[in-house]
Amino acid sequence: MRRRLLASTALIGTGLIAGPSVADDGIKLSLGGYFYEVYMAVADDNGDGEPGDEHNSDNFFSDSEVWFDGRKTLDNGLTFGAHIELEGETSSDQIDEAWAFVSGGFGEIRGGSIDDALSYNCVLPPGGTASFSAFSPNQWAANTVISNPACIGVDETDGGDAQKILYFSPVFNGFQLSLSYTPDGGAQDQTNFGGPHLGMAPHTSDESRHNFAAYLNYSYEGDDWSVAWGGGVGLEGKVESAPGPDRKKQEFIQSGLNLTFGNFSVGGAFEYFNHAFDRTGGGDHRVGEVIAKDVWVAGGGVAYTFDAWTVGAQYSHLDADTGSTPGLSDFTQDRVVATALYNVGPGIDIEAELGYTWVDSDPEGATNADGVEIDNYDAFEFGIGTDLTF
Repeated sequence: MRRRLLASTALIGTGLIAGPSVADDGIKLSLGGYFYEVYMAVADDNGDGEPGDEHNSDNFFSDSEVWFDGRKTLDNGLTFGAHIELEGETSSDQIDEAWAFVSGGFGEIRGGSIDDALSYNCVLPPGGTASFSAFSPNQWAANTVISNPACIGVDETDGGDAQKILYFSPVFNGFQLSLSYTPDGGAQDQTNFGGPHLGMAPHTSDESRHNFAAYLNYSYEGDDWSVAWGGGVGLEGKVESAPGPDRKKQEFIQSGLNLTFGNFSVGGAFEYFNHAFDRTGGGDHRVGEVIAKDVWVAGGGVAYTFDAWTVGAQYSHLDADTGSTPGLSDFTQDRVVATALYNVGPGIDIEAELGYTWVDSDPEGATNADGVEIDNYDAFEFGIGTDLTF
C-alpha cells in the first residue's frame, strides 16, 4: 500500500521553473516515508493439489519507502517542486513514483511517473489499517490468485505509474475533480521510453495507450458528523494488436461512500472491471492466469476509535465471469477481516488482524493455470506488525 502526498502537485513544464522570480535559496528537499513490518501466519487447505500445498505457514514481511519532497512558493503565488519515492527493498521498480508539480489558484498539476486519477482518489471503506484490509491489502496471507481489488486504475494492468499528466481542480462547495491522461501505458522510466530517449516509444503488442481517467470527490463536515463520496472511471484509449486474438480495451468504474458519526465510521465501495484481467489476447480465460471477462468487487467496513485505539471490520466479495471458457466459467472470492490499531505515539502504530478468506468456482473442482484446484478453498490468517511513518 503506497502512501501519497495529496497536497503535492505537478509540473506544467520545466521551462516554467527557471526565471527571475525564483529565490536565491532555490528548492529545499525534505525527507518522509514509511516502514511497515508484519508477522503473518495462515492455516489453509494445503493438501496435494490445493493452493496451500508446499507453501510456508508463517513469515515476516516488510514494505517501506523513503520520500524526497521539495517545493518553493514564488512571489507570484505559484508553488513548484518535485516528489520522488525510493523503495526500501530491492525491487524491479526501485523508484516507485516520481513527479514534478505546480499549484496555484487553478488547482494542482503533476507530471511524471504517477498513478492515474482513479487510483489516487478512490474512496475505500473504513476498518482497514496500513497493512491489513479486505480490499487488496498490503499484506495478504491466503494463497489465492486475486486479492479483491476495489481501487484499480487504467494503467495498473500495464504495470502502473506510467508517465502521465494529472490534474486536481480547486475544491468547489466540497467537490473536487481529478483528470489524468496517459500517452503510453507501459512507459514508466527511461528504460521503457518514459525518460531520456531518441524518438518516441514504439508500439508494443498488447500494450495500452492514450488512456484517460476521471474521478469526482465530495466531502462535507457537519456538527460531529461527516460524509465522503467518490466516483469515477478509467478507460483505455487503444490496445496494440498482438499475435492471435486481440486484447479488448479495458474499462474501470469505481465508487465509494463513507459516513462518520463521532468516533464511529461506516462505508462501502464497488468497482467494476470490463475485460480488466484479459491479459493474453484471448485464449484460455482461467483466473489463475489473472484473466477474466468481467469482474466486480463490492463490500463495506466499519471502524470505531476510542482513546489511542481503533477497531474495525471489513468484508469484500469478488465475482469473476470468465465467459464460456472450458475449465472455469465463474469464480467468487469472499474475505472478512477484523482489525485493531494502537497508536503508540506520533508516527508509531501497532496493528493486528484476524482474517478469513473462502473461494468457490463453477464448475466445482476447477483449477487455475498451474493446475491447482481452487474450488472450496478456505484460509484463516493472523497478522501483527508495526506501522512507522516519518
